[in-house]
Parts: sequence; structure tokens; C-alpha cells
Amino acid sequence: MQRKSTSIWSSLRYCLHYVAIINIFLITDSYSSEGFANKALSETFVSIAKKTKAPVVNIRTTRVLEKNTPNSGFRIKGQGSGVIYNNVGHIITNKHVIKDAGEIIVSLYDGREFKAELVGTDERSDIAVLKINAENLTPAGFGNSDSLELGEIVLAIGSPLGLGQTITSGIISAKGTSNVQITGFEDFVQTDAIINPDCYGGPLVNMNGEVVGISTMPTTQADGYYGISLAIPVNVVRKTTEDLIKYGRVTRGWLGVTAQPVTAQLKEALGLKNNFGGLVSGIEPGSPAANAGIKSGDVIIKYNGEKIKDLLHLRSLVARTVINEEVEMAVIRDGKELTLNTTIFESSKTDAGSKKDRFKDLGLVVQNLTGKQAFKLGYEDEKGVIVTDVQQGSPASKAGLKEGDLIIEIQHEPVTDIDELYQAILKIENEEDILIFIKRQDKTSKFIVLKQKKDV
Repeated sequence: MQRKSTSIWSSLRYCLHYVAIINIFLITDSYSSEGFANKALSETFVSIAKKTKAPVVNIRTTRVLEKNTPNSGFRIKGQGSGVIYNNVGHIITNKHVIKDAGEIIVSLYDGREFKAELVGTDERSDIAVLKINAENLTPAGFGNSDSLELGEIVLAIGSPLGLGQTITSGIISAKGTSNVQITGFEDFVQTDAIINPDCYGGPLVNMNGEVVGISTMPTTQADGYYGISLAIPVNVVRKTTEDLIKYGRVTRGWLGVTAQPVTAQLKEALGLKNNFGGLVSGIEPGSPAANAGIKSGDVIIKYNGEKIKDLLHLRSLVARTVINEEVEMAVIRDGKELTLNTTIFESSKTDAGSKKDRFKDLGLVVQNLTGKQAFKLGYEDEKGVIVTDVQQGSPASKAGLKEGDLIIEIQHEPVTDIDELYQAILKIENEEDILIFIKRQDKTSKFIVLKQKKDV
């Protein structure tokens, strides 16, 4: 009996010994696999850094202050990053990087510097295209921002002056980010990669080293980092760049409908399965929408085969469409899905006269602030445009504007008279909300958002 018990314990010890050996092999193999994966990822990052070193450039600007201003003659300097678009010297960056620049200097990775010519800018997308006369340039490789997936690893690359190439890593944390009130464009790629101001205008690249976006400033240039960085999708960037090179301006598609989001209430009322798409509330006569047979009450759910997430998504797709291209749309009408076809026209929303007329449509009457008014209303030492009338039921009234309010800024740009106010309006697309900063006679100040009709 004793011998049998000893045999059992002996066998058990052997089993435990083998189990321990197997566990050691498994743990070792696990650490080996993890180490291999980390090494492979690190090598990929290194490869991308080498691949993107030549196409990424530093951009610095100078501006001499005008006479009769404080510190006149003083040279203000700014800087950012950019990316080489082609081998003939076109470079992409942010419009805000070169804003008010008197001189633009581009520094390449090999130390060469060139004065850059401004080819064109696009206020809505915050894209600027520069041109340098240089040889032996290495253009970036470009990917497809429409194919980005949530969770996909990306690298944000920049070239701050004096620091050489800088790289931060992160993931795609959101697509189609909107309502951030940076520019008229509201369809950003969002990442948690930290992007410093000197890297704005630089590329966001995927794990193949392809540019999938151009980094831009976060909301209202807020101090600090809150886990959100933004980039303009490269598909938008490439179309904008090509238009600026070819035409000196950006062409945008126009469908000719006024549409609104599908709310939960509208979804129930219309008997829809979800709240995707855009609900058509008006059609412009003679427009592509009218030619397609779209009717008020239709819900556009697909555009050229792509499902519409929301109204901003639809607007972005239409704007990116090549002019005179035939497109196919799917709409829900009376509970049935219909397929409609049309040819997209070019948007003509940049006409100055129409924008001044549109300002009147806001239901707002203004005039320059005189010295007498300033004293009477308590606006001494203030500059701005005084509101003299607000039409009841108008967008201005709904936003909370009142007679006697003093308009100080529009879209963060100061306005001191009606001419500057109109110039600010000229920069705003007619589907974009207008951010107004006002002061009141009770010494309070506030931001007000004027909602415009959402034309597509």
C-alpha cells in the first residue's frame, strides 16, 4: 500500500514537472511573440519616418506691420509645416499657417530654403497651395481617406523649425467630425495623436506611409490638449489642391436642395427605419435636384452608392463631386426607395451681391456706430456695428439678437464698420452658421450663432 502511494505521488510529481516545463515554453513563446510584434511595429514606424522625411517641409512667414500702427515696421514671424504635393514644386499647407504673410520661406529636410509663391487658398477647407522653384523634390504618397477605419493607427508628422522631423502616433478616433466651428468645412478626421501648432499643415499618414489627411487647428485654438486632434481628409485636400492649381479657385458641386437632419421625431412621423440621410424641404427650380425629380419630403439616403450618415455627410459628398458628373441617388418617398439620376452643377455661392442679399434674409438691420450713439448707448471707446432693427421670426430674432446690440466680431474676425461686416460675410458659405460676438448696453458680452438654411 505504501509502495503504491509512493508510486502515485512520484507520477504526480513527474506530471507537475512536465506541466511546469510546458507552461515555461508557453510563457516564453508568448513573450517572444509579443516582443516580435513590438519590434515589427517599431520597425514600421522607423520605415515611415524615413519615407516621409523628404516630403515634409517647414514653412515660416514674416509680416511687416503697417505704418501708423504700434510697433510699425516690426517683423512678425509665424510657422507651420507642409507637404510636397508633386515634383514641380507645389506644396500643401493650412491657409491659417500663411495668413497675412508678407514673405513665405520653405525649408526642406536637406537644409535647402526657397521663397514660396502663393498659388491659392481655400477659406472653407483651410487649405493653401504654395509653389517653389526647386529640383530633386520628393512628393508624398497619398492614400484614400474614405477607406479609413476607426481604430486604425496613424502618425502625425511635422517639421518645426530647429527641431527637424517630429512624429506622434495615435489612432483614428472618429470620422466625419463636425460642428467644431473652425472653417466652413465640417467633415474632419479625428485622431488622438498629439499635433502641436508648429505641425499644423503637416501630413497625417497611415501605416503604409500614405498621406490620409492634413493636420489643422483644434476648436478655437484652445490651450492645452484634450485628446482630440483634427485633420482635413486627403480626398478633400487633393481635389482642393488640383482646383487651386488649375483654376486658382475651388469648384464645388451643387445639388440645389434645402435639407434638414432627420430627427427622432421626424423618423417616427415619416415611418423611417433610422435617422440617416437628409430630409428635403425645398428644391431650387432648374437645379440638378429638380432635374432628377426630387420632391419636398424625400429623404436622400444614398449618394453615388455611399450611404448618407447625416446632412453634413451629404453636403460634403455633393461639394466634392466633379462638375458635370452624373450621379445616382437613392431616396425614400412614401415609404418606398427610389433611384434617381442627375448631373451635378457648379455651386455659384461666391457671388458678392447674393451674399449681401442673404445678409438681409437674416432679418437684421445695422449701421455704423457714431460717436453720438456710442455715448448714448454706453459704448464709449468701443468699435463695431450697431443693430438698429431685428425682424420678428427671423434667424436673427431666433438667435437672440436685439436692437441696440453692438456687433464686435464675425467668425472671430473684428468688424468696425459695415464694410468690414460685409467682407466677413463674403467669406462665409451660405450653408454655414455665422458666429457673432456682441456687446450689450448692460455691459455684458456673448457669442450668438445665426443659423442659415442648409442648402446642398
